[in-house]
Amino acid sequence: MTKMNISPLIKPQTNIAVPEQPTWDDPYATMTLQSALPGHAYHYIDRKISSNWITERDIDLVRFIFVHRWLVLKQIERLFFPEVERDKSVRNRLNRLIDYGLIRRTQWTSYSQPEKNRPSLYEMGDSGTDILKNKFGIIPGQRDPRMAKPATMLYRMRYVITNELYIQLRESFDLIHFEFHPSLKRKEDHVVPTAKFVLRNPKGREMPFYLLCHRQDEKWVKTIRFQMRFMKEFISAEDKMATVIVLVSSDEKASLANKIAEQEGAASSIWYVTDKDLLDGDFDIRRQGFFTFNNGEKVYYDLR
Repeated sequence: MTKMNISPLIKPQTNIAVPEQPTWDDPYATMTLQSALPGHAYHYIDRKISSNWITERDIDLVRFIFVHRWLVLKQIERLFFPEVERDKSVRNRLNRLIDYGLIRRTQWTSYSQPEKNRPSLYEMGDSGTDILKNKFGIIPGQRDPRMAKPATMLYRMRYVITNELYIQLRESFDLIHFEFHPSLKRKEDHVVPTAKFVLRNPKGREMPFYLLCHRQDEKWVKTIRFQMRFMKEFISAEDKMATVIVLVSSDEKASLANKIAEQEGAASSIWYVTDKDLLDGDFDIRRQGFFTFNNGEKVYYDLR
């Protein structure tokens, strides 16, 4: 059930029927506020670039967000401001970029524990897309916020948690390739995984992985069954060195996905990773990141 099925006249604070949901897998999430698009002419932005009010790092952030779509503050800090010790300093810089229109901020809440603070999402701004077009010849299309295709919160959350996996892989391994939504075809079937990434191990061997990230929508079990069947045939025939990684929010959902993989005869090539593990402060993706199941028990792969 999503929030659209809940009466808006019922105060969430008095509703004990909805338990707390995982932060990045919450079907009750709803947007509350988006920062305005300032609508600056490009010659104004170009002058800011020439005078270094907009820096190369700012432009790198725009290019990154164009591909990775939605990020939270902590992720931006780790990727672009690792030397800055104070959140406030980074927030101030991002607020300046919002004023310029390079990025945009989305705030949200949830019917599940509405009093709880939720991390804002950062995405492309209108001036950011103008920079891409004028400096790099990139046509943003529907990623231009002035003509953006509507997206659900669960869709946004899938990018946020996938980006968390990307960051941890980049920090811990030699990550030599990462792309969103590669198109895979096998006979008459067509599947678009969430992402493909390739790691290089210490011996120089390249290890390709296809990522299937699932959030809590009503179709995910049916979808993953088809994906498991397809990926089993695709890897066997087209990419024998590859592994499938399924990213879900909890051990319970991973266990359910594994049962489906067993039913489809695909369990031998499927690994799992969860939001719960990724967001654990003591988590080490090298030795306790990816896991499989043995008689219903989690068994982690040590990739050091």
